[in-house]
Amino acid sequence: MSKQILTYIPLFFLLLLGQSVFCAEPETLEAAFKRVRPGSEPQAIIGFFKTNAPDLLDEIQAKRKDFPDAMDIFIAQLADRFAEIDAYRGEDQATYDRLVRQERQQCQVRKLAREIQRLGKPVEDKDADAQRQQDLAKAKTELKVVLETVFDESQQQQLIELNRLESEVRDLRRLANDRAANKDFILKQRFEALTGLKE
Repeated sequence: MSKQILTYIPLFFLLLLGQSVFCAEPETLEAAFKRVRPGSEPQAIIGFFKTNAPDLLDEIQAKRKDFPDAMDIFIAQLADRFAEIDAYRGEDQATYDRLVRQERQQCQVRKLAREIQRLGKPVEDKDADAQRQQDLAKAKTELKVVLETVFDESQQQQLIELNRLESEVRDLRRLANDRAANKDFILKQRFEALTGLKE
């Protein structure tokens, strides 16, 4: 009996001091960003996603207790995504605006997909089921429109990038051709620079 009392005494003192592991306050989202990505700007990250993709923050809050390790990875990905987008702010406003628009569109896609999944479950009441069918058809149409918009914008961006790369290749090819045409002159200059002798 005395061993049982000795076993519970430390736990009793922990409870008295308010330092019980079971009573710990959950970590705030801001603290989680600071812990996972030290040096990041948690308020800016949270504000950005609250405005442009609030469903991602909701998902973190909903799943943090059950999947803490996975949430750290997800928090790190959000912080990295914010940093990637924010790097364009002020430097390349058109790219920044495009990336923000993509975040909003992806949020809308996820929202509509969840709505379609929810509406895909039949209900008992015939009137409610008829309304559900209408809402489901509407959500499907909206999702198709948004997906088409996302695809078209992505395709347009890829074509712009392809044109930029083709232009860069043309410039590099022109430079390589110029160097080939001036090979003798370039080699003569290099020889003279290395030896100090005129040829």
